[in-house]
Amino acid sequence: MSHSIENKKVTISTFILPFIVCGLIIFFHYANLDSRSVFGIRPQNIDYFIGVFLAPFAHSDSNHLINNTVPLFFLMSLLIHFFEALSYRLIFLMYFFTGLGMWFFCPLGHNIIGASGVLYCLASFLFFSGLIRKNRQLMSISLIIVFLYGSMFWGIFDLPNNQINNISWQSHRIGFVLGVLFSVIFKSKGPQKKKYQWEYEEEDSEIDQQYRYTIKD
Repeated sequence: MSHSIENKKVTISTFILPFIVCGLIIFFHYANLDSRSVFGIRPQNIDYFIGVFLAPFAHSDSNHLINNTVPLFFLMSLLIHFFEALSYRLIFLMYFFTGLGMWFFCPLGHNIIGASGVLYCLASFLFFSGLIRKNRQLMSISLIIVFLYGSMFWGIFDLPNNQINNISWQSHRIGFVLGVLFSVIFKSKGPQKKKYQWEYEEEDSEIDQQYRYTIKD
């Protein structure tokens, strides 16, 4: 189902789920409940499949925590604001399939924690949705994401800096690719490009011409 986002007001409900999710991540970290041995994704190890669901709630230190929770709160809020009811379905799909992709495709022997895979999926989805739908407000969000998080793009490559800092660039790439796929799969749902009166008039004119042509035949 498509809808317009013109003059859409921000409400408190926009921030409820992002607040709960980020609040849980922060709670688990500072309560020392985010044990790597339990929460981490260990690729293709069925004994640690639970990490698919728990890994986004575990972080190595405060810097890792802040670098993920701040943009996660912002991007989740944007998704909920613009995509409304569809956003909750999208968040679950991003959360589950990013973790599942990491479990299948990340290197064996790794123990991966953090919400950055989901973060890349959100950023990628919002960016490409703006381009695909050609909706002015979503396109402006695309530009904001490039401005604020453009440097994230380098996180999907096997660069020396990622290796030195023990960053799972594979999980970033998986999230990024899934975001692109979801933006294509759901392109006909949610906010669409606004049509102006002259566009409707052109369509009506084309239909009239086709109708007249049919009568002549």
